[in-house]
Amino acid sequence: MASRALVIGVGAYDDDSGIDGYPTIEASARAYGAALARDPQWGAEAGAAVLDPERTRTADGVMRALHDAAAAGEGPQDTLLVVYVGHGAYWQDVPGGQVHFAVGSSRINEPWTWLSAWYVYRAIRKSKAGLKVLIADCCYSNMLPHLGPESALPGALGTRYQGTCVLTAVGGTVHNAWADACANLPSPLDTCTPFSGHLLNVLGEGMPDHPDDLTLGALRAGIDESMQECGVHHAPRMLLNDASEAATLFTNHAKGRRPRARVLDTVDGWVRELLLNGERNLPDLMRRPDLAGRVVVRLKAGDEQSRELAHRVDRRAAELLPDPVDFVRYWGEIEPAMLGGG
Repeated sequence: MASRALVIGVGAYDDDSGIDGYPTIEASARAYGAALARDPQWGAEAGAAVLDPERTRTADGVMRALHDAAAAGEGPQDTLLVVYVGHGAYWQDVPGGQVHFAVGSSRINEPWTWLSAWYVYRAIRKSKAGLKVLIADCCYSNMLPHLGPESALPGALGTRYQGTCVLTAVGGTVHNAWADACANLPSPLDTCTPFSGHLLNVLGEGMPDHPDDLTLGALRAGIDESMQECGVHHAPRMLLNDASEAATLFTNHAKGRRPRARVLDTVDGWVRELLLNGERNLPDLMRRPDLAGRVVVRLKAGDEQSRELAHRVDRRAAELLPDPVDFVRYWGEIEPAMLGGG
């Protein structure tokens, strides 16, 4: 395997840049490196994935490191993980409108001194790794698009363990990602940004009710639930293209504990199961077509990830419900909601 990770943390700028520096950004980058180094899925050498300030000072330094990491991917079994922690900006008056990432030499109102997300996306897409993941902890990360073929440059097409994922600190119409530390996190994560601190806390503590390695869906759910407990943070956003919630990214350090039993006979239970593990257990749900229909209705009313998941379940419904009577029972739950009566 040739899985590679690259952590880009930019928290210090020139005195005349007009950009505020935050020690939480560089603390977060170091903490990602430590988490990767102790994770059996990545190995001790992953700790070297954190770029030093000399490399993060310029867009050229960042992009050369990113191209090197992307070129290491050899095939479908590999993963490319890119983490950016820093300032983000969005300018509409550049071609197409682009999110830009700050580098150490950026200046506040000069977009040409920032790193366009377009170049980052292009480098990630060119990797031969099967699974490509971008984690963006910055303002305007909610404006980042899919990594896959909905845009001009196509992404990977493959099984649920291949494809792309973009996980961002903010979603919806929220543009500002907090950079001040979250005092509710344990040391040393209380020196990190809130989103990265909560993500790293999930990696450190694991998820007792999720006995497998941490999937993309479990990671997103764990961050969301952890941040909601604080009651002051915005919810993260996750965009999947061809990859499934069931794709694994990290080791679950709680996997040796006794998992809490999940009762999968309610809409809430199945919605959570699908968001954690994708369609892995979908045949079991389809044995109750009416319940499956209600689950799809709930997912269609959710965020982007939920709506895309509902679409994937819908596509498989005909395959998993060959009996017309069962399909009618399934569709009978969905149709009223589509017509505005659900």
